[in-house]
Amino acid sequence: MITKIVILLVVVGIIFGWDKVINLFKAIFQAKEEFKKGLEEEEEVAEKKEERKEGKPIIKVIK
Repeated sequence: MITKIVILLVVVGIIFGWDKVINLFKAIFQAKEEFKKGLEEEEEVAEKKEERKEGKPIIKVIK
């Protein structure tokens, strides 16, 4: 499995150039980190919403 990946990377590096392959991997890892940050922010927002639900009673005014 690993040998197939290494061979594929070598072939892609030869065809497209190593600088483009390196930039591709940088972009992939940067996107992965941004995705993780987005998930963490979403979890924080969900926790805050849950705290608001638990902390304050809902009062409806009927006229």
